[in-house]
Amino acid sequence: MNNIFWALLILFALAALVRMDWAYYLVYVVGGVWVFSHWWIRRSLAHLRIARRIPQYAFTNEQVTVQIEIDNLAWLPLPWLQLQEAVPLDLKNRDDYRTVVSIGGRSHIVHEYRLYCRRRGYYTVGPLNLRTSDLFGFVEARWEENGSSELIVYPMIVPLERLGLPSRMPFGALAARRQLDEDPARMGGVRQYASGDSLRRIHWKATAHEDKLLVKKLQPSQELPLFLVLDLDRNAYPQRAVIGVSEWAISVTASVAGHMSEQRQAVGVSSNGLDPLSDELVATIAPRTGRDHLMSIWRLLARVQLNPDAPSLASWLPAHTADLPWGATLVVVTPHLSEEALWVLHNAYRRGSNVIALICASQLDFRTIQARGRRLGVQVASTIWESELQALANK
Repeated sequence: MNNIFWALLILFALAALVRMDWAYYLVYVVGGVWVFSHWWIRRSLAHLRIARRIPQYAFTNEQVTVQIEIDNLAWLPLPWLQLQEAVPLDLKNRDDYRTVVSIGGRSHIVHEYRLYCRRRGYYTVGPLNLRTSDLFGFVEARWEENGSSELIVYPMIVPLERLGLPSRMPFGALAARRQLDEDPARMGGVRQYASGDSLRRIHWKATAHEDKLLVKKLQPSQELPLFLVLDLDRNAYPQRAVIGVSEWAISVTASVAGHMSEQRQAVGVSSNGLDPLSDELVATIAPRTGRDHLMSIWRLLARVQLNPDAPSLASWLPAHTADLPWGATLVVVTPHLSEEALWVLHNAYRRGSNVIALICASQLDFRTIQARGRRLGVQVASTIWESELQALANK
């Protein structure tokens, strides 16, 4: 801008000295174009309305579409407009998110691009930068977005049969060691009448419809929650595969939570990992039911990280499982189950919990720990899928 101004000033001075009309005319034309370009570009850029349309969440390995909507409220067009979006490295599927568009006066355009969610996480997309100029290159204007948009990438969710667990491994459906009272207000279906059933249990409408004696099946009056414990003590993970194994452990936890939530069972979670949005040493979500509650669990698992200073599983687990109700199922996901931690789980079993330990990394004494756990009332299973770990390690 300064160069054009001084060039016009020098040209005007020369025109005044030599008294040449065409030089005056050139000064007026170039100067007028220069002034108009300033007014045009700055006014047009100020009258742009920008909106980013991005999903609030996505799942690992999913591709999402982002839309940049631009409305030009001015009558004057913009010949070219460069858009450059700031995109986190783990979401990129190309090197540069930069493009050039043209937008007319009083018009609306939509620019789309795609993000590849290769890893779970809590990401911010943006800010968006705009750059434009007039056709003659006299003036250049820039604009930068204030703020950015958030995108939560949930952990990889896999069916339980892909976790490598025994086919009859129960989650929350274990036979209770104490008969729970039945709630007459919560009917769970009908069944055929058996000797000894009370006449008050007969479902008369169903009996008349089926032409055979049927009684009501009642659900337990006590909810038996499932409580997931995720061990993210970095020192417990094998050094050569710490990222792959920890990501698999988070995926296992999220998958079990999703499966049990679909069964309408109350699910809670606790982890000794680092939560960037919390100052608490241990991240905990109390057991509840519902889709919104499951989303809150997945959001926590999307952002939680390995903790190099985490307390060991055996040291922090007792305080965070002491309040579990009788009959609750405790599922512990850990890369290594020590003898001390096994005894902590045995104490939870003695308090009335159904206890399952899922080991997500190779453990040399696994068979010994599994056999000892069986004697102590703790079901110990291995959930190692080398193909999954390899796929995660290559991302």
